[in-house]
Amino acid sequence: MGAALERHGPRHTYGLIFVWRWFQVGRMRLRTLLRRGRVELELDKELRFHLDRQTEENIAAGMPPDQARYAAVRRLGGLMQIEEECRTMRRTDFIESFWYDLRYTFRALGRSPGFALVMVLTLALSIGANSAIFSVIRGVLLRQLPYPEQHRIVRFFLSSAAYPKFPVNAFDFLDFRARNHSFDCMAIMSRADLQLSGAGEPQRLTGFRISAGYLRVLGLRTQRGREFDTRDELPGNERIAIVSDRLWRTRFNSDPNIVGTKIRLDGRPFTVVGVMPAQMQHPGNEYRPVPYGDSVDVWWPFTFEGNPDRRGSHYIEGIGRLKRGVQVASADAEMNAIMAQLAREHPDNDSGWRVLVIPVYREIVGASERMLLVLLGAVGLVLLIACANAANLLLARATGRRREMAVRLALGAARSRLIRQMLTESLVMSVLGAVGATVIALLGVRGLVTMLPAGFPRSQDIHVDFAVFAFTLAIALTTGILFGLAPALQSSRADVHQNLREGGRGTTAGARHLRMRNWLVISEVSLACVLLIGAGLLLRSFLNLMHTDPGFRAERVLTASVSLPQETYKDGPAILRFCNQLTERLATLPAVHASGLGSDLPWTGYDDNLGGFEIEGKQPPPHENFHARYHQTSPGYFRALGIPLLSGRFFSAADNMNGPLVMIVNRAMAQRYWPGENVIGKRINFFNDHPKEKDWTTIVGVVGDVKDTPQKSSVEPAFWWPIQQTPFGFPGLMIAVRADSDPASLVSGVRSSVRDLDPALALADVRLMEQIASESMSAPRFSVFLVGLFATLAITLAAIGTYGVISYSVNQRMHEFGMRVALGAKPWDVLRLVLAQGMKLALAGVLIGIVCALVLARVLRNLLYEVSAADPLTFVIVALLALAVAVLACYLPARRATRADPMIALRAE
Repeated sequence: MGAALERHGPRHTYGLIFVWRWFQVGRMRLRTLLRRGRVELELDKELRFHLDRQTEENIAAGMPPDQARYAAVRRLGGLMQIEEECRTMRRTDFIESFWYDLRYTFRALGRSPGFALVMVLTLALSIGANSAIFSVIRGVLLRQLPYPEQHRIVRFFLSSAAYPKFPVNAFDFLDFRARNHSFDCMAIMSRADLQLSGAGEPQRLTGFRISAGYLRVLGLRTQRGREFDTRDELPGNERIAIVSDRLWRTRFNSDPNIVGTKIRLDGRPFTVVGVMPAQMQHPGNEYRPVPYGDSVDVWWPFTFEGNPDRRGSHYIEGIGRLKRGVQVASADAEMNAIMAQLAREHPDNDSGWRVLVIPVYREIVGASERMLLVLLGAVGLVLLIACANAANLLLARATGRRREMAVRLALGAARSRLIRQMLTESLVMSVLGAVGATVIALLGVRGLVTMLPAGFPRSQDIHVDFAVFAFTLAIALTTGILFGLAPALQSSRADVHQNLREGGRGTTAGARHLRMRNWLVISEVSLACVLLIGAGLLLRSFLNLMHTDPGFRAERVLTASVSLPQETYKDGPAILRFCNQLTERLATLPAVHASGLGSDLPWTGYDDNLGGFEIEGKQPPPHENFHARYHQTSPGYFRALGIPLLSGRFFSAADNMNGPLVMIVNRAMAQRYWPGENVIGKRINFFNDHPKEKDWTTIVGVVGDVKDTPQKSSVEPAFWWPIQQTPFGFPGLMIAVRADSDPASLVSGVRSSVRDLDPALALADVRLMEQIASESMSAPRFSVFLVGLFATLAITLAAIGTYGVISYSVNQRMHEFGMRVALGAKPWDVLRLVLAQGMKLALAGVLIGIVCALVLARVLRNLLYEVSAADPLTFVIVALLALAVAVLACYLPARRATRADPMIALRAE
């Protein structure tokens, strides 16, 4: 080795020597830990060898053997002392003492299996719940989106006084793309489902029309073929498509020659020019929404047609990638400056609009972020309650160990050594709880994923991984220190003389422990009250939703959808002929009570608006237009869905292109535009600057209100055209059939009716209306269930803590209660005394909890429906419930107190 060192410089040589030295030290310490018995035997042999040599030298000098031995021991300094010095020099004493603490801890827990089981289960439930919720939050909020440099990707919308968030106009987008300096690239998307036909069964595909640069915005590339370019945006060049990886593998068997293949979409030939990458995730959209994820099958080019001076409707959604270094706020300012220019250039179309630029992450996560943070707060409160409960149990256990701690202190144990021993006990229990928490988290995450609301973002990214395991371990260690520190400090301050003299009964230390345990109970009750109030508010909100009239009857209704390809159904007569024939066939199916067709169904995300129409005899407010949701329906649509007629009549077969134009409005539209008037016979002009008599559409009926979503606080004005008079086509046809019995039995009949009319059509989205309604209520149901579950766990833990404190107090005061009975106290007096002690703690906790809930309940405002965040009824009910639980928790110890034996108390005196 010396020759090798000589070939290097001094600095390198010293470094090698330093590494070699520490390697030898580490090896020796590891040997000491792993072969302790052998090392101790070697140490003992070496010391005895030196002792024997010194003894022999002393004898050779003329000392008697006994004196020689004694002198040798004195010269060496004592074998025990030398052995301890050697052990200290090894620097493994901390590990060894920790190992002793572990062994002692497991022996102590083995002597109290009930205590250990309660502690470990409490910690496992609370830590496991936290880990499960953290898994969801990590998957939804913390995990990176599958787009490179996701922070640069934004969505942009329009906004006005009437429409807080609205789609973009196609020609406005072209101006945005040409004039901005903040974006590397911009693109638009618009949902346009297509029907795949040809070989195999017809298949409805979720599709989007996209502009050039869409994949560049997302930072992705096709795995085969190419992306669309600006030439594909020209009219006539749209017969090309990019298919998803999933569709390529399932429908086209991963054909390596798919690029260039002709496929039939909506009855027209399309050429496949590319295959999306396997990691492609749709970023979600607002208009006719499709959730984030692997949810799109096909993309085809968006073509810009029409007159740029007449900008037309707003129905597309924008997405862009910011240049490096550009902030969202500066991009928002530039986009609004461009919008102001467009308003001056096109005042009839672009006045009153501003641009919203929103990070794509924020748009994908949406309202789920607040819900998840509320759940994280709730489960965090459960963990705090569990820590307080565990500290309470440890304090109770420490009270019984006061004499043991006093003896150890009297024998010379340092206070830090006792604190370390007790912290080791709490950490061992928390780690054991973490093991159970891991199992609970694995099972809990599976359950949570199945319970997530419909359309919940990024649910496919939720799973337990290394980060979750690390979080579980970290929170377990933190919890162990948190609930173990206070009992450890209290026990280490024990009065040695008093505890040894009195054995622990009635000591000052016992009173100090009791005060701390009282405060822990108050904190448990207050935190449980906060959770109960939150759960109560969410429950009241959910009940309000359940009891709100949806405006339709969902029971025994089967729904489905079918797309009519433009190539086959080119004009209005062809569409009307299909609708009439399908309606007739549906009406003849057995057990059908009513059937109808429409452009949409309630609570399915439909929000198409039409603005700028003219109401006879009315003028819109300044800088505003008349606007309303628009729908198309067949005569049986309202009866099939159970939407009530308030006045006038439903559509009939006579409402066709040969008759006068008619429409039906909802109550909200009637009250907004004709308040206090009879709207039957009122007229609206939709598309003519100089309308003739035949151009006016007459209102013939008023129906009940149906909200866009059940959680929405208001109803939008809406109207319906009869399908036979609809002024323009619609991409999808929704079918609604009300059955006399089980609606699921009608599926085959509806499918046959469609196939008999056109074998190339695919029946899609077959669902019961009750399923649609249930999915619409899934978000509040999910929140109520979890917060309610956590609140139940919290009040249970608080009840256990209250029981433990009152039970300990009763045990300490049994002598006092016996004396009271001996002096004439009735059992009821003793019972009342103990209950009063518990009720004081509970009442203090309830009052603190109510104050905290008043402050924190504001977080729930956006999750509540028709209930105040400071709802007095909820607060009163929760307070009474918490006090009732406290009474039950105190009753058993109080009953035990009434059975105190006065003779035992008198004999003790």
